Amino acid sequence: MKRKTIYQYFFENGFYRISILLLMCFILAILNKNFFTVSNLMNIARQASILAILAIGATGTILTKGIDLSLAGVMSLSGCICGFFLTKGYPVPLAISLAILVGAFFGFINGFLVAIIKIPAFVSTYGVRYIANGFALILMGSNIFFGFPESFQFLGVGFIGVVPALVAWALLVAVVLYVVLQKSKFGKQVYSIGANAKTAYYSGIPTISTYFTVYIVSSICAAVAGILQASRMNAAQAGMGDTFQMLAVASIVMGGTSMAGGEGNVAGGLLGAVILTLIVNGMNLLNVPALAQPLVTGIVIISTVLLDVQIKRIESDRPVLIIA
Repeated sequence: MKRKTIYQYFFENGFYRISILLLMCFILAILNKNFFTVSNLMNIARQASILAILAIGATGTILTKGIDLSLAGVMSLSGCICGFFLTKGYPVPLAISLAILVGAFFGFINGFLVAIIKIPAFVSTYGVRYIANGFALILMGSNIFFGFPESFQFLGVGFIGVVPALVAWALLVAVVLYVVLQKSKFGKQVYSIGANAKTAYYSGIPTISTYFTVYIVSSICAAVAGILQASRMNAAQAGMGDTFQMLAVASIVMGGTSMAGGEGNVAGGLLGAVILTLIVNGMNLLNVPALAQPLVTGIVIISTVLLDVQIKRIESDRPVLIIA
């Protein structure tokens, strides 16, 4: 029977991140009695869901030693396109489908630039972000689309039983991509490419199609996030995804996915999104000035990543305490 040390259970498996989450909840509950109110918990769940969909979708790009910095642009453009067609009287399913197709198209562009043209993902996807934002600005100008049908608003503010619809969509995306990345042949290919792309290629793994797939999935998830954000706010405007971009990347890294590729999982991105949302929510409850909130968020992100890096450095040096 294979044995694991206590250290492996707690640190290598990432359980310490759950401990950080629980500690944050405990501290916030002490500092503010409104933290554990139903309305605040629902607000946290909804805010975390949008961020989680972005982080979960982009996890595959980082696992392949890439990154998707077009998330904000694709999210904004897709939300605006969906809002545009809804205000023109198009059926809700058609408006959503067109917005998702736009997301998939930009994911294809990202995959083409990274896999075929071989432009570094950091540069290519950052450029695509501005292209998508440019289209959103052309479409919207200074306008805001609002007043969407109730059936569309349900996606962002409704409930499926007792579960907020936004949370249900986020969990659905998480489950699907977890199965794809952890249980399928495609998932093994993603991890192999992240570990060593050249070795993966000579082993017969279809690297080009895998790159295309992870970037298309990332952009589709960004489009879904834009649609849901428009539904939640009952409005769409250019730049609506700007605040989510780096938070999504930070969520993935905080969840334990390595920027060096080949290490991490969807569950980590989901957990990182919840932790970051708790940080923002806690600062609001504690009346931290808005101008100081980015500073605090940045410090927490860097501290968490440094902790993760330090833990990985000392993995082989920890004393071994064996448990059956």
